[in-house]
Amino acid sequence: MRTLPREELPHRVKTVDVPNSACPTPFTSVIPDGVVLTETGLVLTEAFEIVEESAAGPEQAQQAMMAMLSRELFYGVLPLRNLLFGSGRTQFPKLNSGPIAPLIPRYPDNYYHWMVETVPKIRYLRAFEREQEPVTLLISADAPPFVDETLDLLDWPDSRIVRADYESYGVSELLVPSFPDRRSMDFEWLREEILRTVSDHLPESETNIYVSRANGVERRVVNEDEVMDTLTEFNFECYLLEERSLAENARLFADADIIVGPHGAGLTDIIFAGDATLIELFGQKVKQPYKLLAEAVGVDYEPIHCTPESADIVVDVEELSERIVQARKG
Repeated sequence: MRTLPREELPHRVKTVDVPNSACPTPFTSVIPDGVVLTETGLVLTEAFEIVEESAAGPEQAQQAMMAMLSRELFYGVLPLRNLLFGSGRTQFPKLNSGPIAPLIPRYPDNYYHWMVETVPKIRYLRAFEREQEPVTLLISADAPPFVDETLDLLDWPDSRIVRADYESYGVSELLVPSFPDRRSMDFEWLREEILRTVSDHLPESETNIYVSRANGVERRVVNEDEVMDTLTEFNFECYLLEERSLAENARLFADADIIVGPHGAGLTDIIFAGDATLIELFGQKVKQPYKLLAEAVGVDYEPIHCTPESADIVVDVEELSERIVQARKG
């Protein structure tokens, strides 16, 4: 099996311009008689060549495909092995109802990968629809609630959503949008679309945000009570974002001036923030996705390196207080 980079895609649809984008124009390609592996969202051509753009952007495509193929081969009912080597090649169900685009994150239960790497594809698909015809989305049957919440807030009709009950599908007109690359215009579009929907129904918030991971299995703040004693002085409230709706969290972040929280998917909602500062708390491991996301959405960013305690962290409240004072002055 070989992989197919974007320049070799068959039957490429003409480039669809995404207005006001300073980045290379995203495209949507049609793969005739393609195959979707619904565990990961990987797309294959009729000749069983893997379409790199369905896995990740060019710089990460090879690494992402290896991880996704491993999951396809070693988890579930091994649909990829059947497709490649067995009678399963001809037994997967077919979808023939017009253009269909898989909207399945490479990490299906992760909010960050859904919002940052998957949802922007809807913007590209809408551009495709303006020049071609309506598109149907293929999503996981057991997708987390935030998937349906997002599609509902973006007014995507349920009549054009197919929920994947099988491990693989053949699709007569399979669409592959560009893999999103943290384009500022994508996040501006997403913010405007969702806030336009929620602003009329939810009141403004006048609090700053502390994102708690008290329900998590790692990266919890051991001295969270002490942290909240400090933050309360600066008009902060503590939130467990997983217990709230996407609409509520979007409005909350839109109104906040300062967001504080340990590294975790909840910080993805800085997409909805305006003129704000994110203070991210790290333990032993330091990762960059929210720094890069903050740069893309125009949010000021400040890391604080905390004392690790096993997989959790202890925050220096004096340093935290100083950073908040600096952020307020800025």
